[in-house]
Amino acid sequence: MFRLPILLVLLLLAQPVAAQSTVKAPLLDAGLKRFIGAMTPLTDRLPGSLDDRVVVVTFFASWCPPCRPEFGHLKDVRQAFAEKDVTFLAINLFEDFFKKGKQRRMMRFLDATKPSFAVLRAMDDDQIEKRFGGVDRIPTVFIFDRSGHPVFTFIHQVDAKKTHATAEELTVVLRQLTRRH
Repeated sequence: MFRLPILLVLLLLAQPVAAQSTVKAPLLDAGLKRFIGAMTPLTDRLPGSLDDRVVVVTFFASWCPPCRPEFGHLKDVRQAFAEKDVTFLAINLFEDFFKKGKQRRMMRFLDATKPSFAVLRAMDDDQIEKRFGGVDRIPTVFIFDRSGHPVFTFIHQVDAKKTHATAEELTVVLRQLTRRH
């Protein structure tokens, strides 16, 4: 008599639950800036100064479907803001998830997206995750104000309808941060 409800409860409890990200954006301090500065550029564009600028950091992989349209949004937004005010960085993360053909895949991704900002790769994903507040999903975007405090975070969540940060929402935040008083 009670077997069916108990069995249903046990089955529901046994279902895997998609864990959502608990990333907390770090302070973009001198140590984190040095860490970024030591990363290997994947394109000809270098990061430039991170001091006294708004900084947009996105984490991506060439195999990540939502990363491609997000790069398009970032490229569009990049055009709207002076480089002296805003620095855009893309940090390659989890590229080794699919090891086979990763060099060709990365080149195809960069050729297709033609980023107008620095694209970087650190040697150790674990260090990136640790230094950036536990980044565990891509795409993830942080925007830091001129003093290095995080003011915007987008994390692609499991089963979410929204897969990447849009040009509109990035533009709204950047306009507020780059207003001169």
